[in-house]
Parts: sequence; C-alpha cells; structure tokens
Amino acid sequence: MTSDIFPMRWLAYFILAYVALGAQIGLAPYLALAGAIPNLVLLCAIFLAINAGREPALLGCFGLGAMQDMLSQQPLGLFAFSYCLVGMFVVSTQELVYREHPLTHFSMALSGGFITAVVLILHDWLRPASTAVQRDGIILPTIRPAWITLFTSAIYTAALAILILGLLQRIKKIFAFDAARRKART
Repeated sequence: MTSDIFPMRWLAYFILAYVALGAQIGLAPYLALAGAIPNLVLLCAIFLAINAGREPALLGCFGLGAMQDMLSQQPLGLFAFSYCLVGMFVVSTQELVYREHPLTHFSMALSGGFITAVVLILHDWLRPASTAVQRDGIILPTIRPAWITLFTSAIYTAALAILILGLLQRIKKIFAFDAARRKART
C-alpha cells in the first residue's frame, strides 16, 4: 500500500533501518579490521538511493543518517548530512547505472564512503577535537577517528557492498520501488 506522497513501503524501511543500525552496533567489534569498521547503514542508504524515487530516497537517507547520529558520538546531523549528499549523488546516477551489477554496488559504496569520510574530516577540521566534554568534573576528550581509518572503512564498506547490496536487491520487491516508478510514469 503506497501513497502519492511517499511511494515506498515505510514499514519495510523502518525494519531495514532497525536491522542495519542494530547490526552496525552489535557487529562492529567483530567486523573491525585494523580499526576500520564497515558502515552498514551507509549501504542501506545506497540501496534506497539506487532503487527509490528522488524524494523518498533523500528522505530515507536523511532518516538513516539521523538515526545513526542518535546512536553515535558524532554531533546530531553529521551522518544525516553526509547520507543526504550520498543520496543526491546516487540518485543522480540512477539512470546511468545498472542497479543489479556488483561493480555498481562497489563503486557507489566506495564513492559514498569517501563522501562520508570527507564530511567527517571537514567537520573535525572546522570543529577541532580540543572541544572536550566535561562530566562530573572530569574532562573527557572527544573521540575522533584518524582520516586513514575513515578511508580504510570506506574501502572495507565497498568490498562488503557487493555481498550486502546484492542480497538487498533480491528483496527489493518488499519496498515496492517498481510500483512507485510505474505510477510516476503514468
């Protein structure tokens, strides 16, 4: 059941977001490779941006980023902004790429990982880590990953994208992306 405003099944979106965020938090220590952790939520944002229409894709990417912001130590809106940038990039390439191809998945995830890394690095430069938090009279330093770790995470995420986005493409009928496209054409 879809409406004209939101031509996507949002219950399926929220279940996907819940699973992705839970996997990001729960599997991070087990998937870490030399300090680099794959960004599973970014892969879900790319999946939405490849398949959904422009407005639902951007709204979905923003929502995934905002939910990840609430679960991370980053300032609120940082992942939401970066996922919106990734969503705009991926949506603009929808008509040019073959959505089912593993090379598309790899290249979109690599580009999205680099965009997210650049946003996080720029934020770190604009708001240095010297802004520490004080709790119970103790000054806690802000945790900032190194830029090499962020770029390694982007490459790691892109390598996993071939598998994860391939699996998500097999269940895309649950989200009713095609019904929204047919309705938009008429």
